[in-house]
Amino acid sequence: MVLRAMQPRVTDLQEIGAVWRGETVRATRSGRVVVLLLLFMMFVGLALSVVGFFNRQINAKVEEQAKTAGIDLNDAKAKEQFNEGKKQFLSVFISDDEEMLESLLTLPVVLLVVFKLTLRFVPLFVALMGFDQLAGEMGPKSIRFLVVRLKRNNLILGKFASQVTIFTALMFVCTLLMVLVARLLNADFAAKDIAIWTLRLLVSSFVLALAYLALTTLCSAIVKNGAVSLVLNIMVLFGIWFIALIGEWYRLPGEVAAESTLTSLIKDESVMAYSRYFSVWHFGQDLLHPDWVRFLTAALMHVGYALVFLGLAQLALKKRDL
Repeated sequence: MVLRAMQPRVTDLQEIGAVWRGETVRATRSGRVVVLLLLFMMFVGLALSVVGFFNRQINAKVEEQAKTAGIDLNDAKAKEQFNEGKKQFLSVFISDDEEMLESLLTLPVVLLVVFKLTLRFVPLFVALMGFDQLAGEMGPKSIRFLVVRLKRNNLILGKFASQVTIFTALMFVCTLLMVLVARLLNADFAAKDIAIWTLRLLVSSFVLALAYLALTTLCSAIVKNGAVSLVLNIMVLFGIWFIALIGEWYRLPGEVAAESTLTSLIKDESVMAYSRYFSVWHFGQDLLHPDWVRFLTAALMHVGYALVFLGLAQLALKKRDL
């Protein structure tokens, strides 16, 4: 009886594994993965070049001014002033959360800015990577040969797992590139901080991508044409971004903002602020937060959205006449 009860689970896992292996091998042998890797690395390289150039110029100017004024930059007071200026810069471009700003001080500005830009690019990159994973099979009707041998749910999960594997490998390469360049530009980037931040950046990018990978699977399951799937995916992404933008433009009723911050200066209280919780984009910020509660909340929200999107994709494919 126990063996009979376990048999369906083993079969499901075997089917998912077979789809995962087949899709991963096919993707690695095709030119798309190479093109996407080159595209992503070009974006990262361009961002590193631009941000690194300005970072070097600013550091050189600060060192020159300090030398002229006879200030030792290794002095504790000088370091404190430098950190305050760094926090003011990060509060504009990253977050005005004091706890997060304190934790980001050990991270080189060039690495942080480029990584944040990369995360903004990830949803579009994911859409380009997997827009035809199911739509490409439904258009020429080749999916019929698969669904007679596999459960539709297992087909979706196998393809999704393959997309996750490919993205993780690509992001691993690009993150190591960012960390290496940041180390070359910042000699004080300690080995301990490199190890910790490399792990944190990889985990953050992986968790963030889960929701958008599942969204791409959903869009690909809804329509039969790859190009339409890509357009639909991009439209949904802009919708997600717009909902988060509206919600974050206001303060929650009763929310107290810290003095002299961007929030206190331009944001008014409104019930519209609650709309931010309906967008997965809003929770991406806390994936780098030092508070484990906020990090786990953000991670669980991304996993939750991924499960919802995958569930809708399974429902859409199940109801579709193939």
